[in-house]
Amino acid sequence: MRRIGVLSVGNDCPGLNPAIRSIVVNAIEQEIEVMGIKDGFEGLLNDKVDILVRNNVSGILHQGGTILGTSLFIPEKDEDLTAIKNKTIQYGITGYIILGGRNAVRAALNLQRYGIPSIIVPATIDNDLSFTDFSIGFITALEHVTQALDIIHSTAESHHRVMIVKTMGAPGGWLATFGGLAGGADFVITSSDVLNPKELLTTIQHRYESGKRFSIVVVEDGVKLPEEIIDECKCSHETDPAEVVGIYIGKKLNLEWRYTNLGYIQRGGTPAAMDRIIATQLSARAVELVKMGKFYHAVGVKGFIVTEVPYSETLLNVRPVDYYIKQLAKLFY
Repeated sequence: MRRIGVLSVGNDCPGLNPAIRSIVVNAIEQEIEVMGIKDGFEGLLNDKVDILVRNNVSGILHQGGTILGTSLFIPEKDEDLTAIKNKTIQYGITGYIILGGRNAVRAALNLQRYGIPSIIVPATIDNDLSFTDFSIGFITALEHVTQALDIIHSTAESHHRVMIVKTMGAPGGWLATFGGLAGGADFVITSSDVLNPKELLTTIQHRYESGKRFSIVVVEDGVKLPEEIIDECKCSHETDPAEVVGIYIGKKLNLEWRYTNLGYIQRGGTPAAMDRIIATQLSARAVELVKMGKFYHAVGVKGFIVTEVPYSETLLNVRPVDYYIKQLAKLFY
């Protein structure tokens, strides 16, 4: 009987529990034993492991987060990778199914150098991995951003304010762009584009002059602002860029503004139906690859077709939002 270790590496996202559930159920069907590893590779090094059976994953389909926990720890040092290889032998693990985003990819590539087999299942609200159209968690996080913008609209309009809303998702820009498009944002600033300060001010000023006495500006976390904005606001590069944008608008247009950081609201909560389906599909395919002995691959989706890509450094490439989508969003500014 083969034994696989399943774990999360990096930040949590909605849909990890459906993925774990799918791995366990499909593995049992294929007569593969599943060892759940708590808190990522950090947990493996501390022997936080348990065999998972169907009862362990019953009733978790709708739950956010992950029953296994996660960790930002990426094994990079020789001593850590050697220790993981020893643990792999100790527990009789044939290979790992690693759930996560870019941190998971880095971990998997490091393990490959030590001959430790794994398969990557993409799970990140950033949705910017090069080998898949959709990552587990993105659709749910997008819904949270959209709902937040819907709510903020009413108070923005009531007080005639400019509302600055900060999202996660750097550097691909998916959450900010799609959230802004779905939630009716009046301007979106992402790190995948260079902000034009004049365009920002003109857009907002035009809204006020045309009778729309409020605006919603979505700013992606970690965006790099032009020096002229930093200088104009007399801010440092350490100041939150979303706040800098608010200060800049307030100073140049003499408008009242407020700032909201959506923060961890985006990563939590019950996974949407499509995230549950994507998680179930991708994880089932990962188990099939284990059955075939086909490790060192990342699974993904292209449209509704499940795909697989062999490991290479290109898996770390950032997939920015499509140019057409960016232009489409601008039509509604």
